[in-house]
Amino acid sequence: MGAFAASTVTLVTPLVVVAVVGAALFTRARRPSGPQWSRTKGTVLSATVQVGTSGPSPSESPLVFYAYQVNGQVFRNHRVRVQQRPCNASTVIARYPAGSSVIVYYDPADPSNSALEL
Repeated sequence: MGAFAASTVTLVTPLVVVAVVGAALFTRARRPSGPQWSRTKGTVLSATVQVGTSGPSPSESPLVFYAYQVNGQVFRNHRVRVQQRPCNASTVIARYPAGSSVIVYYDPADPSNSALEL
């Protein structure tokens, strides 16, 4: 192995390690913390685009109301994602038309804590 190859390995190895660790941390940050969430069937009650006026220009966010049951108790919520992040509101509500059946993910320790997407 020549001097060039050895210096390349010395330079590239730490970069690969940082990239792998960063990817692992990013993936973990996107998942809900704590135990694995359970899932149940739910029904979309309504889906609209909510327009907000915070900041210099209007912003849009999806507002999807849904209902679901856990152990015979009915819950209602509107949270689409566990980790809120920017999205195209129209695209999101198109996935959840009123009356449609959906999978609802919920925290088994607190079934009122739910989302449609992890």
